[in-house]
Amino acid sequence: MPVPVVVVVSFGPALSLLGGGTPGSGPLAVAALMVMHVVVAVAAYRRVLPLPVR
Repeated sequence: MPVPVVVVVSFGPALSLLGGGTPGSGPLAVAALMVMHVVVAVAAYRRVLPLPVR
């Protein structure tokens, strides 16, 4: 599965926080969580790729 698809799927649980009454789950907190998902995905993607040449 491509990395962008996994990142978009990971937004689902973050977006589900918007509808609930959980404290600390306002729009700014959810946006921050989504940005963190993207940052971690980019960091992991850059660390793994490009693959070393043998």
